[in-house]
This record gives sequence, structure tokens and C-alpha cells, in this order.
Amino acid sequence: MIALVPLKSLDDAKSRLGSVLDAQGRHDLALRMLTRVVDACQGAGLEVAIVSSDPMAYIAARELGAVVVDDGGEDLTGSVRRGLAAYPDAPLAVVIAADLPYVTTDDVEALIGAADPVAVAPSPDGRTNAVAARPPAAFAPAYGPDSAARHGGVRVERPGLACDLDTPADLAAFEAACG
Repeated sequence: MIALVPLKSLDDAKSRLGSVLDAQGRHDLALRMLTRVVDACQGAGLEVAIVSSDPMAYIAARELGAVVVDDGGEDLTGSVRRGLAAYPDAPLAVVIAADLPYVTTDDVEALIGAADPVAVAPSPDGRTNAVAARPPAAFAPAYGPDSAARHGGVRVERPGLACDLDTPADLAAFEAACG
């Protein structure tokens, strides 16, 4: 069982927070959230592959006990396709966003448990924060606006899977909750 965590360049991470965090602060925040996502997936018994072409992803992966699948610089849909292609024989794949600050092992386990064959955790704006597919070939990545509806499957509504961190208000709430 594999968890794929797409990750764009850490140098460009969280650019929408540029008004409240400098480049180093955004980089550090992205790594903090990535660590939380990887820990939640590993806690659920998943091997973790970070899907990225960022050289820093290789360093982070090594430190987190994960591997890297090179995404070839593709967009999110292409990146996830490459990740899935790297694990064609996996019995289950979880694809999960790297910026879920509240995700827990219980959240990942609930997503896995609902995968029959596909379970989707939507973001509040209708995009896709996480997917579990059993088998992975049951999932056809098509990210973007309203992607959660396109991806189909059982909807999994859990705060840890729904809440991402993109705006200054999201950051303020995260810092208040988690310090």
C-alpha cells in the first residue's frame, strides 16, 4: 500500500502567503505540513512516496523515511499519473495533498476504509485533497476546479482531510490551534 504526496517546489510553496511569510517562512511551513502528512500516512501503515521534481524533496524524503518519484515537472494531474504508474501492482494507493495541517492517522485510515473502489476527500471549494483507490487503477486523476465530483467515489468528510492551508486566515487559525 502506497501513499503518494505530490509536492511542488518548496521554494515556491505557499506563495499566496507571501504577504505574511517570507520565503524561508513559507518553506518551513511547507515542510512542517509535509511532515504531518507523511507521519499520518506512515501511522496508517502506508509506504510514502513524495512525487516531486524539487531537489529539496529528496532531502525531505530521506529525513522522513519516504522515497521520491520524479514528477517530470508536470502539473498536478500529470504528477499523480506518474506516481500511480510507479506503483502499478500496489493493492491500494492514497493520493494526499502535502498541505493538510490537521490530518491525522485516523483520517487516513477512514479514507482507506471507505475505498470501495474509490474514496475522495474534497476541499471546501470542491477540489480534491485526498483520494484512496483500491486498486490504484480505479482512480483517473483529473485535478482542478470541481475535481472531487469528477473523481467520484465515496465522499469522506473529515476536518483533517478537508482543511488545507492557503490563505493568511488559514495560517492564523493553524497557528492559534497548533502554535
